[in-house]
Amino acid sequence: MRGKPSRGLYSKEQLKKHKKGKEYVAKELARQETLYDYEKIQIKPIPSHLDYYGKQEWKRVIPLLQQLPIAELDRQLIESYCQLHAYKRRLQKDIEKFGTVLTFYNDDGEMTNRRTNPAYNQFLQTVKEIRMIANQLGMTINSRLELAVPDEDKEEDEVLKLLKGG
Repeated sequence: MRGKPSRGLYSKEQLKKHKKGKEYVAKELARQETLYDYEKIQIKPIPSHLDYYGKQEWKRVIPLLQQLPIAELDRQLIESYCQLHAYKRRLQKDIEKFGTVLTFYNDDGEMTNRRTNPAYNQFLQTVKEIRMIANQLGMTINSRLELAVPDEDKEEDEVLKLLKGG
């Protein structure tokens, strides 16, 4: 088998072809199966404090997140993700309207100053926050696979770190 499949999950047939053997196949399948062992988050009620774009994102991601081990305890994090998505959309509109660089002119029409649009910096920060929350919620393939690591592997990793002096 050449590298990982693009979707990040192995089929049973792909794992059987793997060079690492049956034990590796069993561990990898067990790891992937643990993604579906958790209670699902409830779709409704949609938080009333979200604006239009936030509610649209809620409607889009909640059905997808129900397929992951996301619990009702994660609701506040999902609300933050949706609100940040709404901020990002508004900031995009501001950047489209005014550009990434603001140019200032004096009364004579001469350019006096150029500055980065503050909305652009806020947009970049919002994207970073969205990416961080998406990782925490398992909305990226790597974070979903990390959620599925069996406890035995985690303990072995800790022991190896200690043995290597880390």
